[in-house]
Amino acid sequence: MAKTRLKILMWLTALPALLIFAKLWSLQLDPVKHQHFRVRAENSSLISIPPVRGAIYDRNGEVLAENQSGFDLHFVYSELNPRYIVFEVVCEELGRLGGFPKVAEARALLRQLVDIDRLEALLSQGKPFEPEWLRVVDRIPPEVAERITRRLSPRKIFQDNFELRPTSAAGEQDHFELWLRPEKLFRLELTLRRLAARIDEYSLEDLEGRLDAGLEKIDALVARDVRRDIESGADELFIRKKTKNSRRLHYRMDRLLAPGIDLQAVSMIEYHPELYPGIRIVDSTRRIYPRGEVFGPLTGYLRKLNREDLHRLEKDGRLLDHYSGVRSAEAFSVIRRGALRHTDSVGQGGIEGKYDALLRGEYGMRLQQKGKRSGQRKLLTSLSSSNGTDINTTIDGNLQELLYRQLWAECAHHGHAAASAAVMELPSGALLASAAYPSFDPNKIRNPAYRDQMNKDLGDQTPDWLLDRPRSKALYPGSIFKIITAIAALEDGRDWEGAVDPLRKFECLVGEYKPFTMRCSSRLGHGPLNLYEAFQASCNNYFYYLSTKHLDSDTFDRWSRKLGCGALTGVDLPALRGAYDRGFLEKPQAIAGERGLCMYGIGQRQVQMTPLQALRMVGAVALGLRKVPSPWLVKKVPPQDISIRNPRTAAILQECMKRVVSDRNGTVYGKLGLENYNFAAKTGTAQYHAGTLRYHSWLVGYGPLPNPTMAFVIVCEKSRLGGGDAGSPVARVLMDYLAESDSRYLAQPPQELPPSQEGGGGL
Repeated sequence: MAKTRLKILMWLTALPALLIFAKLWSLQLDPVKHQHFRVRAENSSLISIPPVRGAIYDRNGEVLAENQSGFDLHFVYSELNPRYIVFEVVCEELGRLGGFPKVAEARALLRQLVDIDRLEALLSQGKPFEPEWLRVVDRIPPEVAERITRRLSPRKIFQDNFELRPTSAAGEQDHFELWLRPEKLFRLELTLRRLAARIDEYSLEDLEGRLDAGLEKIDALVARDVRRDIESGADELFIRKKTKNSRRLHYRMDRLLAPGIDLQAVSMIEYHPELYPGIRIVDSTRRIYPRGEVFGPLTGYLRKLNREDLHRLEKDGRLLDHYSGVRSAEAFSVIRRGALRHTDSVGQGGIEGKYDALLRGEYGMRLQQKGKRSGQRKLLTSLSSSNGTDINTTIDGNLQELLYRQLWAECAHHGHAAASAAVMELPSGALLASAAYPSFDPNKIRNPAYRDQMNKDLGDQTPDWLLDRPRSKALYPGSIFKIITAIAALEDGRDWEGAVDPLRKFECLVGEYKPFTMRCSSRLGHGPLNLYEAFQASCNNYFYYLSTKHLDSDTFDRWSRKLGCGALTGVDLPALRGAYDRGFLEKPQAIAGERGLCMYGIGQRQVQMTPLQALRMVGAVALGLRKVPSPWLVKKVPPQDISIRNPRTAAILQECMKRVVSDRNGTVYGKLGLENYNFAAKTGTAQYHAGTLRYHSWLVGYGPLPNPTMAFVIVCEKSRLGGGDAGSPVARVLMDYLAESDSRYLAQPPQELPPSQEGGGGL
């Protein structure tokens, strides 16, 4: 029995070893398999296949972001300007004597040496350029000339196109002069001129500027390569050699010269490569945003990977550049998950940033045998790329554009510093629009000249023009916060001469008879009014009364947070840090005295809200204070539950907001005929800075009544107008648009009483 067990154990141990040995034998000694894997390991190249980024659509299928195929012009500097290495050595050797230009300066001076137009004309006619030789440097000391010759004489370009000629003058030591043949050496200038003549999009000055910018970028990369060595205290000779080698390495790599080349120019360059040495045509896919600045902050944009991105990818093992030695599709399928190349772009802000991983897809690969001739490049294995997922948003593109144009017009006409508007579908919370002016064009945002111009035009008045204002611009809410004050008082107001009664009158007095240290917005006073009348007239004194007699800071804080103040809205967009997306809510213990409570009650100092936070608040009123809706664009965000003790609270607030529009004393009534539409609203006018006559002017609302399907918010920053006047033109455009497809947004005319059936008419 023991012997049997021992035999079984021996077989269990030996069998795996035999299998491994057999596999190694087949790989090493089987000629066919050995040759196959040797080719893969030693004579193959890995080509990564980039995925196609997914598109972004609005709810109607209109494109908000898509890819556009095109062609880019790239350059290889070592081929475009082969003389560079000669001048690099000459500048280095003569620079030791002092007073000699650096390489960049020498490059600029050299362009002025030859009439390139004449040179090109002669070359095109097959005639030689005269003079055949040009002097570029004189009075080179013999020892310097010897070092230059020793370093450059092995190079063919120096042998064929440069000469060091001795010269002497009476009473002086012999010197040398450097001469060159322009016919062969001005390849760079000739190529740029030929390109400019055939490409409509770029002039010669554009191409020269882009080339110089590309070289400056290379110098920055070289400096980054040696920075760690400098910081570690490496000796000067090592740093100099590494800098030189790094620069030459980058000069052999292709770099972008000009994007977006038309097909006709591409054909000319491809059919006559001898006229464009050092130039490459590269197929490219460009991200375009057809609606431009209308959707800028919502869509976001693409940016190149920065140093922090590369460091993080490298740390996480997701930088594909490090896996050039992969030789199987199975291994690559594991490595490619979430991996990028150093030349890739990633989403920044908006939907591009939030859903970047979903949009960008995954790389594929081709492993092919190396060979100088195309017939030798045998495909060994491949893995298809996985394209990015298309994203459909809840946004109504036509409504978004309509609101953006109106906001732009209002800012231009009335001088608002900025303006925002957002519309939410109820009860789902889906955003139908989220527009703001100023905005930015995601097609141009990566262009430094565009940013400089925007800063010049807008920087003084609106330095944060890059901000997604509906989501991230926190402002004093002013009187729209009275919605929360009224809810808090009706729900948890403490007894003071009895519980809060919406029909109880309180007299609004001004001047020396004013009941509080704070004053009302009305110069003459509103007289006796109840909650409904105070709400529709936006009487401050009434809400001072609620704040100081029935409420305290803890109650304010509790209900403010229940209705979304001081918290993220939940919208599926990248959240900014600090008070941007959260707004601001003062701590209860920091609020003391009558003035503090009065300011809190009218939303002036203790609270700041973003437009989307205000949208959630008014959406909660529209839904009967049962839930606080959460806005979303792609993935639905569930609403937050809210409980009220008094079932009449929601009905009271809804009636208050209805009267703001329909009652003659309401702050919206008579504004551009808005009383002819079936919706409820509240205005707010918050002084944004003491001693100024500029305001943050709000208008929030919902409709149609009595079963609302939409809530909206409009805010104009640093406006000279009150909330009703500033927001009504935008609200009118919104109501007209909604009424076209839903007649419930039109107010019903009052029904006439039927004539009396009794004779004599009666009383």
